[in-house]
Amino acid sequence: MRTEGRAVSPYDESEKEQVWKLLSEAGLVDITLDDFPERLKQAKHVVMGRLSELLELTTDIQERQSVAYSLGTLKKLETTLRVDVCRSSPGDPDASEK
Repeated sequence: MRTEGRAVSPYDESEKEQVWKLLSEAGLVDITLDDFPERLKQAKHVVMGRLSELLELTTDIQERQSVAYSLGTLKKLETTLRVDVCRSSPGDPDASEK
């Protein structure tokens, strides 16, 4: 089997399926637009907690950087979602609060 010009082994395919299964079980695949802000808030809370733990440690700088980057990505998603909601609901006074 070939994907994007490279051979894909059956192991790669089963690993990909496992990742999608884990994401699905965690409820991260089929999130409705209405649920997305709350899920982002939950994810940010968990990531901030982990970053706080890592900042207390003097080791594992790579994980600290990865967690900080993840937090930045979540913030960008949150900002993008707010902008999209405001654009799609210009007459809705509650749109900016969602």
